[in-house]
Amino acid sequence: MKILDRYIGRTVLSHTLVVMSVLLSMYFFSTLVDELDYVGQGRYTTLAALQYGLMLLPRQAYELFPMVALLGGMLGLGTLASSNELTVIRAAGVSVRRIMLAVMKMALVLMLAVALIGELAAPQLEQQARVLRGQAMSLNQNVSLNVKEGLWARDGDTYINIRRLLPGGLAHDVSLYVFDDGQRLREMVHAREAVYEAGGWVLRQAARSVITTDGVQTGEVPEQRWDTTLTAEVINVAALPPDKLAIWELTGYVGYTRANNLDASVYELALWTRLLAPIATGGMMLLAVPFIFGSLRSVGIGLRITVGGLLGIGFYLFNGVFGRVALVYDLSPIASAVIPTLVVYGLWWGLMRRVQ
Repeated sequence: MKILDRYIGRTVLSHTLVVMSVLLSMYFFSTLVDELDYVGQGRYTTLAALQYGLMLLPRQAYELFPMVALLGGMLGLGTLASSNELTVIRAAGVSVRRIMLAVMKMALVLMLAVALIGELAAPQLEQQARVLRGQAMSLNQNVSLNVKEGLWARDGDTYINIRRLLPGGLAHDVSLYVFDDGQRLREMVHAREAVYEAGGWVLRQAARSVITTDGVQTGEVPEQRWDTTLTAEVINVAALPPDKLAIWELTGYVGYTRANNLDASVYELALWTRLLAPIATGGMMLLAVPFIFGSLRSVGIGLRITVGGLLGIGFYLFNGVFGRVALVYDLSPIASAVIPTLVVYGLWWGLMRRVQ
């Protein structure tokens, strides 16, 4: 059985990798075509557009994997069915459940690999890609990103550090360091949060320290206006949407927003969606089994690709739309993330009952 498991696993793996390569190529060239419209703005070149597209590939691979898993499973098992190898395997006494187990062994390996890419590589690469793109297009060379230390930026003689970034012109844990012409530190400001309003930033709950020849003068400032050329658009270059963050980043944001009495539902939904993504992917690959042994047993590869693509796109759209509708009607983030996955497994269970 181990030899059979490896053979089925290799077949599914090879077709999955082919599907992934084709889809990533399509997404890469689509991204590149869109980015070519911006070539020439500032220092943004064709090479920079190529780099930007390549740095987004890990994220796209992670998001496409449920569809890829379904298509790869259907094509892999479909190839075995077309060559009558599945018929021989069944005639040798191997059950559909045993074949399904062999498929899921390979699915677990692929899910682990893609999860590592999606949680370790994709968020950092996409964040850095957005920063590099923003620098090139805005001619602003004073923005740099350090994943551990947040966003660093310079505006004249002022150096800014923002530890936590949220979309929509909202920043938390903001520090300003103001230097004089001799590069001597003369003022420090640390604000609990900052909001972009009317062309400038409003620092709230700020602690201000002024360094003079007589010593250091400190004070608390409930609210302070900070006029700067550092716009919310530049800041948002590094502020990834919730669905682009890693699990540990989402966990931190949920805890932080709750501690500050902010609405955490968007981040909770993104967190539960990320946690359930491997389970949903497993369900998508399981769907390949009843289709190959059932209604698509004797059809051509073109129809299999069509059916698999429609199911994959349908799940992607349903998952995204349902989550946003759930937020509008204030449904539980956990339920909003679980229901699309349950639909996948419900469809699989219903189709498996028809397989003889």
